[in-house]
Amino acid sequence: MEKSYKLLLFIFLVCGYVSYAQEPVNPVAVTDSTKKDTLNYYDMTIEQLLSLKAHGVPTELEKLINSLISVASKKPLNVRESPSIVTLVTAEEIKNSGARDLIDVLRLVPGVDFGVDVQGVVGIGMRGNWAHEGKVLVLLDGQEMNEILYATTQFGNHFPIDQIKRIEVIRGPGSAIYGGYAEYGVINIITKQGGDINGVAISGIYGQTDKDYMRRNINLSAGKKLGDFEWSVSGMIGQGQRSTQTYTDIHGNSYNMDGNSALNPAFANIGASYKGLSFRAIGDFYRTTTQDGYDAIYPKAYAQNFNSTYFELKYLWKVNSKLSITPKLNYKNQSPWKTPQGDSIDPSYLKTASRSTANITASYNPTRKINVVFGTEYYKDVAIDHLANDTFYNGKQRVSFYNYAFFAQGLLKTRFVNIIIGARYDKHNVYGDAFVPRVGLTKKYNRFHFKALYSNSFRAPAIENIDYSGANGIHPEKTQVEEIEVGYQITHNSIFTVNLFDITTKNPIIYYTVGAGTDAYTNQGSTGTMGLEAEYKIKAKWGYVTVNYSYYTAAGKTKSAAYRVSQDSSMLLGFASQKVNLNASIRLTDNLSINPSGTFYGPRWGYNSLNTADTLPVLQKFKPVYLFNLFLKYNTPVNGLSIGIGVYDIFNQQFMFIQPYAQPTSTTNLPHAPLPGPPREFIFRLSYNLNFKAKPAN
Repeated sequence: MEKSYKLLLFIFLVCGYVSYAQEPVNPVAVTDSTKKDTLNYYDMTIEQLLSLKAHGVPTELEKLINSLISVASKKPLNVRESPSIVTLVTAEEIKNSGARDLIDVLRLVPGVDFGVDVQGVVGIGMRGNWAHEGKVLVLLDGQEMNEILYATTQFGNHFPIDQIKRIEVIRGPGSAIYGGYAEYGVINIITKQGGDINGVAISGIYGQTDKDYMRRNINLSAGKKLGDFEWSVSGMIGQGQRSTQTYTDIHGNSYNMDGNSALNPAFANIGASYKGLSFRAIGDFYRTTTQDGYDAIYPKAYAQNFNSTYFELKYLWKVNSKLSITPKLNYKNQSPWKTPQGDSIDPSYLKTASRSTANITASYNPTRKINVVFGTEYYKDVAIDHLANDTFYNGKQRVSFYNYAFFAQGLLKTRFVNIIIGARYDKHNVYGDAFVPRVGLTKKYNRFHFKALYSNSFRAPAIENIDYSGANGIHPEKTQVEEIEVGYQITHNSIFTVNLFDITTKNPIIYYTVGAGTDAYTNQGSTGTMGLEAEYKIKAKWGYVTVNYSYYTAAGKTKSAAYRVSQDSSMLLGFASQKVNLNASIRLTDNLSINPSGTFYGPRWGYNSLNTADTLPVLQKFKPVYLFNLFLKYNTPVNGLSIGIGVYDIFNQQFMFIQPYAQPTSTTNLPHAPLPGPPREFIFRLSYNLNFKAKPAN
């Protein structure tokens, strides 16, 4: 606890110092860049917006908060008026922090957390709720990263963060736009395109603990924009480990994770566009090893791979100045959880799944104040079991499903409030239908903004959820969310926002086992949380400081036994009810910056051992954790070359990923013990950008 208090004290001392160093509040209100303006900002890119000196933003902070984003609605809106609670993470913040992977980046977002699933896989949580299986949609350049057998996304030395331009995070429902994998949130990752790269970029990271290396990755990108034609090619390859610590299962057996918990990424991303036509292809080959299994460790480490390929062809047809129509075709093929060399201890799992999607979306602007977006989508899933003696629930080695959807959204901008009304209807040939409406009121009044949001969302059962659902079948789980946000720009350089949320999920899809350990899924009970998230941000020429706080409580909510903490009705398994983040960058010189970051976690609950009879798991309260990191970044005299050194988890807290679900009364489906994360890690980063020279004018 003493270290926790030191973190909080450090955070507030830093905030106090930078606030004291700020200019006094300007009595002239900040100009609303969209008010009484003859320019249509909603059809402009962020770069075009920032280049308009006469209508632009006067400070570094305002460049950020007035950025246009489209993750919360099909129509670009600035962060303060978008109809969702949104966090925007920039490439500058990612690079300055020295982040090792996407866990480091997203951990600094309020309400986002991580827990362990099974077999060494780490998944995401949102606002205290376990969201690993199909409840948070991860998009990378518009492609759904979630695998479609279980709808999961794997985290840890996986995605190429050096190639990211920005990340738009919805902390709240996105089903009305994105469908059944966006029940609790959306993470929209946008990588650097040809015009951003404008040459060749290479970067690398090396991480070392006191025992062994933790990661060694290389990124390479090339791209260029030539008039209406733009192209980019990027790739990443590397080796990493989940941890070099010792894992102890719930039975008390241990193994050394050093050399037995590989996280080896190989990633390729190709994009090209000409006028309104664009093409993208992505290959994601994530090779891991695991020895921790479900509840008991295996006698040796096994290979477990997650392989995916993605293709997209899209055309933006601008019919006229008011109407645009975008047809889009997507295809992805995946073989997740692939364990090819099984035995009597760890059976093989060799299933592939593909999804073919056709989508057409229209956007119509009858006036500058009104926008209507509407469209339809159809997809077909096909799964194949490649093991000779295995079949799906239909008795065959092949199964297929289809789903069609209709969606619409209307935006009305008035002098007093922006009104957003939307809905989506999905119909699946096996699990039935889902209808999710949403309503939002947003507005920015000079320095002040507010949002009042009501949304329904759903979690669509994935292929294996259907396969293991048994005779009773399975249905989409339904969630209702209310959110309110208010924000005030204190000075040109600082802003404070706070939001309240209330989440209620009915009939969540719960994993359990039958008999001697047969996997099964069912709809059972309910769950949910309520709470608040607050953030204070200062950004100026000297750097920036962001401090945020998130809190949730499950008190008063009916909770499924799978998530319940019997000794504390206000908490859910796995996740701290209180979290504080610090992310800062201070420019010591024009070329040198010091970048502290940190996270304080309050107490968490989980299962770590069995009772004296070795039959049932014992609930345990884990002490608070204080993670603090420091990174130095230096732009060398060599144009385009930068280096950085730093240390993550300076105080060697050795964070544990706790499993956020369990069957506390089952003697056969015992929980996974907390999985050790990286210990103190020293990192070295190097990046070099070689820009193409512009052709001389004739």
